[in-house]
Amino acid sequence: MTASSAAVIHLAGVGLWSPGFPNASAYLAGAADPAKKKPPVDIVASRMKRATSLMTRTAVEVVTQAARDAGWELDSFATVFGSAHGEIQIAAEQMVMMQEDNGVVSPARFKNSVHNTAAGLFSIAATNKGFTTAIAAGMHTFPMALLEAWSLLATQEQSRVIVSICEETLPMPIVGFSDHRAMGVALALTRDEEGSRARIGPLHRGEGSAHAEPGFEGHTAEGALRIVRAVTDGYGGDVALSNEWTVRVDAAT
Repeated sequence: MTASSAAVIHLAGVGLWSPGFPNASAYLAGAADPAKKKPPVDIVASRMKRATSLMTRTAVEVVTQAARDAGWELDSFATVFGSAHGEIQIAAEQMVMMQEDNGVVSPARFKNSVHNTAAGLFSIAATNKGFTTAIAAGMHTFPMALLEAWSLLATQEQSRVIVSICEETLPMPIVGFSDHRAMGVALALTRDEEGSRARIGPLHRGEGSAHAEPGFEGHTAEGALRIVRAVTDGYGGDVALSNEWTVRVDAAT
């Protein structure tokens, strides 16, 4: 199956979290709340949150938000977690530990440094036994994660999929690659047209409309932010997902 031959899918719910912005409505309104410094992640027990990164907690938070926004039970869908950099903050901390004192790294931090940490934490906390995967594809991570979800839906392997795209701020000394802030966005996608907020698809190569997202330039979630904004604005047309991929979005009227 190619991207252009995939069937149209439907957007049923969204999730968003970034420091100062606890949900999509707050972000779109530009209503920052400095007190919102950490995602609540209320489905995860406190002991399970220990030694987890902001990125992991954000990814779990936005998937939970998207599911609740769509009216889905937390154990009733597949998940695709996308991140270009993964647990980069923990990775940097571990390398510093190797160079200091006796070179011993934190076992608790190490077990949470793998790319699918968020997938595992969500699956356990939500008792979700469905399909899950973690994807990294550089600046094309979001379109490739969306294409993964698309394939699951178009082949009827799954009926519901939530895509999460999340990055935290980059640590020294690689902050020069991008100075974006931390953010996670999730989209609840389904084959079911009932309750659809937008028709999404198909993906194709080419340039699309690219609304700039101040503070998140270079963030892999920028394409997901454009979809959320397009749906909110009632837009119909191509939306840029990355510098090579676009998708057709037709908001419900």
